[in-house]
Amino acid sequence: MPRIEDIAEKGHELIPVPSLPWLGRAIAPGFTRGGVYLLAGEPGIGKTTLAMQVLGDFAMQGIRVLFLTTEQGLGDLKRAILRIHGDANGDLPQPIRENFFLDDSIDDIDALPRFLARRVLTEGEPYHDVQAIVVDSVQGRGLASTASQKYRALYEFAENAKAQGLVSILIGHVTKKGQIAGPKDLEHNVDCIMYIRRAFRLRPFFVPKNRFGPAVLDPLVLMMDNRGRLVESPHRAAKSAAVFGYAGIGEDLAEGQASVTLPRYGSRPELNAPFLPSKKVKQLLSVLSTIKEVDLTDLSYEINCYVPRQQRYREELDLPIAVALLSSYLQRPVPEAALFVGELDLTRRIRRPENKYLAALAKLLTDPQKGRIKRLYIAEECASELGKLRPNKDEPPVAESVEIVPVSDLERLLKTLWPDLFVED
Repeated sequence: MPRIEDIAEKGHELIPVPSLPWLGRAIAPGFTRGGVYLLAGEPGIGKTTLAMQVLGDFAMQGIRVLFLTTEQGLGDLKRAILRIHGDANGDLPQPIRENFFLDDSIDDIDALPRFLARRVLTEGEPYHDVQAIVVDSVQGRGLASTASQKYRALYEFAENAKAQGLVSILIGHVTKKGQIAGPKDLEHNVDCIMYIRRAFRLRPFFVPKNRFGPAVLDPLVLMMDNRGRLVESPHRAAKSAAVFGYAGIGEDLAEGQASVTLPRYGSRPELNAPFLPSKKVKQLLSVLSTIKEVDLTDLSYEINCYVPRQQRYREELDLPIAVALLSSYLQRPVPEAALFVGELDLTRRIRRPENKYLAALAKLLTDPQKGRIKRLYIAEECASELGKLRPNKDEPPVAESVEIVPVSDLERLLKTLWPDLFVED
């Protein structure tokens, strides 16, 4: 029986992706020959685009690549390649024209092992010497997780490709709960899982499993450029966020704090909100989940709310907590010296505080917090009224001490805080 020092190490030959440096870092430091990669995400999130970016990079290096489609037509894929890799005149670089192949002859994944043996591994066939294959997608137009025979064919294809040193990228769907579609052993039969989530125009990217390097459990934030390609986003704010609020009594500010994270792969999401009413927290998360393009499934939450002098929680603290959650989720900073006030109803509308609260808020902004708070976000229906209030007759109105930003609902607030999230490509 050999000792550890007697065991020879088998090296892994890498294929770098110089046009995608962020991806090279994430899977450390490129694609391994013989590696089986699963790229998962919901429809329309950019999986096909990313796979084509990778194959285009390989093709530019002189590596022959094959894109197998079980869903889209070849005409649609050709237009995508021209968009991703073409120049202003719609022309493709010569290496891509010579090395990038498309095929739509696979009707079902149980045909993959035979296709690989006959069309790729047999000398003289058009796809012989291909070194990377994308299968888009594993589930095709619908494949139940209980279709064990078909999945066994997929695993056979992956094993045979691995034995020949081919890079295999399998594109997979996700369930409504954000879990990777298919049987659990699908995840065990791949070497690396790349997972894309949606957050408006942002695409948080994770590598929860990687046999060739460390997993990436904290999100790598991507976005679509003006040609619809996935690129690294310049926005890399910390996941934790703190947002000022006001509990309606005294001279001190309250503070909503939140951290939204994807739980470690295989572990359950957690919700930790000490000293906050549990029904209120669940209601806030439910309201946020109704915003289009916000996917809060399978996430962990750490939520806190500092209320000075042990005052009770007030509904007007809903908004700062909601903004803190969205700031952390979207990886976007909240404007400095800003105060958020308002109760959120089930339709995402921001409600007006009562008159007694407005009077206390006016006094806060014109005296103890004057100069510290420069901008106030509050319900549209009371913004003008608050701006005219004079806590002291001899002093100017609130509107001269702070900029008041009226907002009617969460969508309007998001467009005000982070307008670039809503810019169409």
